[in-house]
Amino acid sequence: MNKPKYKLYTPGPVAVPDEYLRVLNNHLVYHREESFARLQESVTKALGKIFLTSQPVYVLTSSGTGAMETAVVNLINPGDRVVVAHSGKFGERWRELVIRFGGYVDELSRPYGESIPPEELERKLKSNDAARYVFTTLTETSTGALNNIKAFGEICYRLNRILVMDAIAGLGVDELQMDAWYVDVVVGASQKGLAVPPGLAFIALSPRAWEQVEKCKNSRYYFDLRQYRRFAEKGQTPWTPAISLYYALDLALKKLNRRGIKKQWQEKAVLARYTREQITKMGLTIFPQQPANALTVIKMPEGVDGTKIVEICKKQYGILLANGQGEMRGKVVRIGHMAPMTKTDLNRVLTTFSQAYKKVAGRALAK
Repeated sequence: MNKPKYKLYTPGPVAVPDEYLRVLNNHLVYHREESFARLQESVTKALGKIFLTSQPVYVLTSSGTGAMETAVVNLINPGDRVVVAHSGKFGERWRELVIRFGGYVDELSRPYGESIPPEELERKLKSNDAARYVFTTLTETSTGALNNIKAFGEICYRLNRILVMDAIAGLGVDELQMDAWYVDVVVGASQKGLAVPPGLAFIALSPRAWEQVEKCKNSRYYFDLRQYRRFAEKGQTPWTPAISLYYALDLALKKLNRRGIKKQWQEKAVLARYTREQITKMGLTIFPQQPANALTVIKMPEGVDGTKIVEICKKQYGILLANGQGEMRGKVVRIGHMAPMTKTDLNRVLTTFSQAYKKVAGRALAK
């Protein structure tokens, strides 16, 4: 297969560094031998430093949605009531999963581009004693909005609720402190802030979340966390893992932890601020009210089609940005800067976007 004629600056999957790609060619170890156990231990301990948790982190061979399903099917019994706090397409996925597995959803929603106010979550929980779980999102990939998970965690801990969070887009980029923030379940994936190819997902649970796992009556097989915990004691996974991806993940995590996760957050915050400043200088508006560091989402003026901008960047300049999703298609353009990159890289992307925007906006005004 030929290389694509563009470089990824989408909010996942992201461009994978060559050194990560090279280790995918390593010969496979057998996943029931000590050599894999050492690899598994290296990866899971390193993930704990990224999650900032003392709890075990389990690696699934799946996409991030697989980790989301794992959280739901291991916690929710048919008939259970939960609160889903969402303001974007991926937050809505929690609602779809809970309903699919028999739960009842009490929604706390805000328009796309907004974040969930913590005080609204507290009011919702105080008015709904039956809902024992809150499902939400750290970084909403569809809108670029960041939620105040630290405040959510304090509220849920004080009101004795289980907080389940999708950190797929924000992991390694936007600040996350699982233990200190009282987050009970965190899910992540390989293909975004960690810059590893798609195919691995992660999940970590607090002790009180594990109590619910043991009580859960929902049917589960491939995603049964009790199996993952049993096999982890032997340094194994219950099913055949994507071993090659483990090699790339191990390298990525070692590099990230040598730098330090807090330094990584700071560096990504600087790039994100710079991106927003440059977009604002173009006379454009940042779509989310409280933007994340993982990506920048730009609101298109009336009459300017973001779809055409994405096409020009791809075909004429070899840079792939992301369109809006669903009802947001054409209304926003999303620039991912969660992958390893320099300010020089980012300036090239911003110049390309500016040139494409001027072409599309000029045609729109000429009509």
